[in-house]
Amino acid sequence: MPFVKKFELKLYVPVHAEVAADMVERWANGLKNAAEIMNDRRQAKIPDDATFIKTMATPANQAYSPYVADAFVSKSDRPASAIRATHAKNINTAFNRWNDKINEAFATKDGVVARDFKARVDSSKDRWADRVGDKVLRLTGDKIRGLGIAPFASYYMVGDVTVQQWLQASDSADGAPYDIARSRQRVALKAAIQQRLIQGGMMVINQEFDNDVILAENTVNAELLSGLRDPAKCDAFEAVPATGKCFCAWAKDANQLLYLWVQVGLTTP
Repeated sequence: MPFVKKFELKLYVPVHAEVAADMVERWANGLKNAAEIMNDRRQAKIPDDATFIKTMATPANQAYSPYVADAFVSKSDRPASAIRATHAKNINTAFNRWNDKINEAFATKDGVVARDFKARVDSSKDRWADRVGDKVLRLTGDKIRGLGIAPFASYYMVGDVTVQQWLQASDSADGAPYDIARSRQRVALKAAIQQRLIQGGMMVINQEFDNDVILAENTVNAELLSGLRDPAKCDAFEAVPATGKCFCAWAKDANQLLYLWVQVGLTTP
């Protein structure tokens, strides 16, 4: 029985994605505009040290205690009970230092609410842009300069033809978008695989394209898509790319550049 290929994609992960200027400003303005609301909510929720101890310190101490075995004795001869007591005291007495720092950051100065907080946000814009450009934006893209590989692949797998306009020069697409979803589950499949590719892609990037990590993420991709696909539309997905198989896999080319390789097809009588 022949395998009829519906489409094949090779989508390269950019080495770095430049962040659009409006994205940086929207991020900064969103934080600054929320500063006063954030501070009001903090003061309402934790107005004094008694509330701090009840809502934050006590739960933290309770969560910490099991990590110190009853029989444990430190190198400085402190028993477990003393270690727990010291930890509890340090947290219980931390409110004033914590509260003073937050109040200073959100104080109104020169007529500007939360002036110091807003100044810190402004000073962090370049760092935020670099971090986003080196990480998730490489996978998501943006609406101004084009969809990244995660939304591109997900749109392709639900037959959305509008995605073809976002194909990058470094990428290739053999075949038109094709819907593999079950009836009335296009939205669910598109959202699920898009999130999976962003999450898995970040795992691969953060671990420097490690082969074992790539195989692990490809396995999860295959399991997810095999469960969501309509068996009448395409074959089950495999973790390892192969001729005559469906797959959605991370791979490296001869230059060690990372790309997403997708093939969809159906074995017919």
